[in-house]
Amino acid sequence: MLLVQGLRHECGSAQMKEFLSSWRGVFAAATLTTLASICVSVLMVYFLFQGNDLHAALRLAPVISVVIAFPVTFFIWSQVRSNIQLSFELQRIVDRDRLTDVATRDFFFARMRGDPNAYGISLMVDIDFFKVVNDTFGHIAGDKVISRVAEILYENTRPDDIVCRFGGEEFVIFLHQQDKADGFAIAERMREAIAEEVIEFDGHNLSVTVSIGGSLKERLKDVEFAIQQADQALYQAKANGRNRTVFAPLKSVDKENAVA
Repeated sequence: MLLVQGLRHECGSAQMKEFLSSWRGVFAAATLTTLASICVSVLMVYFLFQGNDLHAALRLAPVISVVIAFPVTFFIWSQVRSNIQLSFELQRIVDRDRLTDVATRDFFFARMRGDPNAYGISLMVDIDFFKVVNDTFGHIAGDKVISRVAEILYENTRPDDIVCRFGGEEFVIFLHQQDKADGFAIAERMREAIAEEVIEFDGHNLSVTVSIGGSLKERLKDVEFAIQQADQALYQAKANGRNRTVFAPLKSVDKENAVA
């Protein structure tokens, strides 16, 4: 399911467009070269073994060239297509987090820096007391919790939005062209959906909550600044008791009470 997000982002990447463009050139050049060489070869063979009837050679050469060039061209195209598919898969591996299949941190920043006019809401999402899950049920259970949280976050976004695993149990989400009111409503919908989710693991029913910090990312403003504001709002959400959403700007933050 989350692979769809990877494909939609990859198809729009500048690297992929450049790669496809270069391969089209290779394909065209290889095809023309093959056709030209076959024509020359046929003419040479004809003159050597059949005499010097130039008119007959000119009539026969294109027919033979097309017959021979078709399988050669098909082979070249099949190789190009295989390389394109492989490149997409490699790009997906680079751009997608291996555990959750959402975007990586590097991909998120590259995408956002490539669109300085982007306007919307930046969200920082952190799983509350995640260390307790790891310590009590083990890292495999922790991985399952992270994966399910990522799925819920993704399910509550649109195709133009970005869900990114920022690190560990933290996620960053960018909601394109959303104002604070809509962004807050979406964040609350995510938070409530996660709180209601029951994750089955080894005979146990696990439940977690998340704290969310949000900020407005304005056009021509650095995404790093929006993330910093969202991070401060996340600290405030934790200091206020966790399992809640707080948006910047905000009052003073007590980081001592906002530990993971």
